[in-house]
Amino acid sequence: MHLFSALATATAIALALGGTHIVIASEPDAQGSPPAAVPAGETVAASGNPADVVVRINGVAIPRAELDRNSRPLLARMGPADAITPDQRRLVEETAKENLIRSELLYQLAMNQDIPDLDQQVDEQFALIKSRSPSDEEWNDALAQKGITPDGLREQIKRGLMINAFVQNEVVSNIEITDAQLKAFYEENPEAFSKPESMRASHILIGVDAGTGAEEKEIAKRKADEILDKLKSGADFAELAKSESTCPSAQQGGDLGEFGRGQMVAPFESAAFGLEPGDLSEVVETQFGYHIIKAVGKNAAGVVPFEEVKGRIEKQLKTQQVQQDLMAKVEALKSTSVIEFPDRNP
Repeated sequence: MHLFSALATATAIALALGGTHIVIASEPDAQGSPPAAVPAGETVAASGNPADVVVRINGVAIPRAELDRNSRPLLARMGPADAITPDQRRLVEETAKENLIRSELLYQLAMNQDIPDLDQQVDEQFALIKSRSPSDEEWNDALAQKGITPDGLREQIKRGLMINAFVQNEVVSNIEITDAQLKAFYEENPEAFSKPESMRASHILIGVDAGTGAEEKEIAKRKADEILDKLKSGADFAELAKSESTCPSAQQGGDLGEFGRGQMVAPFESAAFGLEPGDLSEVVETQFGYHIIKAVGKNAAGVVPFEEVKGRIEKQLKTQQVQQDLMAKVEALKSTSVIEFPDRNP
């Protein structure tokens, strides 16, 4: 059960900085596991055996367990564990360690945020996470299994909320994307806004199962031919689709909606795109059976108008600017911070 799955969306933020994802300590791993509960500002002495500490950031200890937790999803993307070489594993650990350093530095930037209702927000998020557990017994068992206390979980929620507030107040609120920037991006990246040829069509399907014999297929084909004759004589396509088609689209009068090239099986696509709006196809055979296609509309390939994508461009450019500005703040703090690696040989 993914007991802590709400934590990532409710209280954590993962920011792609410099091509590397910073994962805030309150974010669970890919399996829904919660983080190791090492409260902000905890010293080496308080965290247990100093030999278990992999990095200290301005006196804050990051234990081996936290590094392992952050390494797991990176290793999982590389394939089977037995195929990962020692050098690859070391590289992944160094990447995860850098992520943890940036994550802690980001929290240290956010520590002085004044959030008047912070305790209330923590209580609400804590209650939301706990509500996903069917019983107190299962809740307590899950906490124990994941090695986190209720207070530790509250601390992680608090950290995430403070970071989110910092990003919003100190970074996002200071960014403004001008119309000139939006238009320039649109004009410089036409391939990003191209749309392929598409069409809208309805069909009537007289289905045949895989392995159907020749006689049964012939019966299905004759039925499709009879329906086509009725359509050519003026019968209502939607009504015949509802009464005769074996496709689920029959409930919508055979309407398949809009589709582009490459979305339908080849014989169907070839016949459909060869029609003009209002045209009926002949009977078309595919592996699904026999189709009669009615073209409803066609859209030529082209470029999406600027006004239709303006909002999407603004969101993308703002996200990129947030990442750059936040990275600059983290790197500035890093240059003046004391970062130690007790697990490395002198």
